[in-house]
Amino acid sequence: MHKILFSLAAILLPCFSVNAQTQSFTTINFPNTYTNTITTGLYTSNFRSGFIYQTNASINYGLTGPKASLFRFRWLAHDNGTIDYATDADQVMFLDGNGNLNFKGTLATGGNVGIGTAPTSEKVTIDMGATRGSVNMISDGDAAAYTDLKFSVKTTTGLTSGKPTAWLASFRKDGYFSNDLTGPTLEFYALKKDIGGYYAPLLFKSNGDVIIAGARNATNGSVAIGTTDPGEYKLAVKGSIGATKVKVTLTGWADFVFEPAYKLPSLSELDTYIKANKHLPGVPSATEVEKNGIDLGEMNKVLLQKIEELTLHLIDMKKEIGELKQQNKRLEQEIRKEKNDN
Repeated sequence: MHKILFSLAAILLPCFSVNAQTQSFTTINFPNTYTNTITTGLYTSNFRSGFIYQTNASINYGLTGPKASLFRFRWLAHDNGTIDYATDADQVMFLDGNGNLNFKGTLATGGNVGIGTAPTSEKVTIDMGATRGSVNMISDGDAAAYTDLKFSVKTTTGLTSGKPTAWLASFRKDGYFSNDLTGPTLEFYALKKDIGGYYAPLLFKSNGDVIIAGARNATNGSVAIGTTDPGEYKLAVKGSIGATKVKVTLTGWADFVFEPAYKLPSLSELDTYIKANKHLPGVPSATEVEKNGIDLGEMNKVLLQKIEELTLHLIDMKKEIGELKQQNKRLEQEIRKEKNDN
């Protein structure tokens, strides 16, 4: 292939002359009579390769779909004496009349592309060199989004209904899943097979917020850290969590203890219960905690209830102690009086 391309260059270069002052040039023309086979071009024995330009319909012979019309420019590589139009096996690269550039991998090196380097086993390899580089997608987009990066399943017949057929990273204007209309958002979501709808697990809002939820009736999952199974939890962490503040919201609090109708367990009742169960009433046992863990919000409410009950007992005890002090004071006064009378 390299030898053929060098030969093509050797033929073409003498035919092009450019004059900087007059802007004149000359071209080389290959007359073509295409029917089912290539009759003109660059070839050696039964191997043919060349850049082919054609404006009539004959170059599209036997092709179907988008390739059946509007061909303008093709790079063919062929090795069996007859061009295989029906299977399109000889297409290496073609440019159609709409400006679409297409690569075909049958006779290319695995159909792979190398930019700044030779092709590798990957479909596209980009060598940025010794300096910092980037891949930049620039677009003004449409009313909904600027641009999308899409990962799709080619053959979906084996996928269960409702499973993702494609994942998209969408740079959006409309805040479709995040409900953020103040600026561009980056939203990751998936398309569901057959039933329609979305999975929308990860959204980056324009103010820097990271959201793991989505509007538009999208299905939202859970987050697991250090484990592959979040279970019934929206956030499951296998390991420690460091925080300077944790806020738990819940309905109801333990202030009902101070209501007049609340029946405060007596200390003797508590003594009996503790001896029988080895824990306070309403508080989970050690066995239950080891098995089920604890609900921080609910546990704090239970502990507060016990503190409030204990506070009421202390208030009652203070009253009893006060009464005892008064009784003791009266007794002391009576004793002193009797001593003085004697």
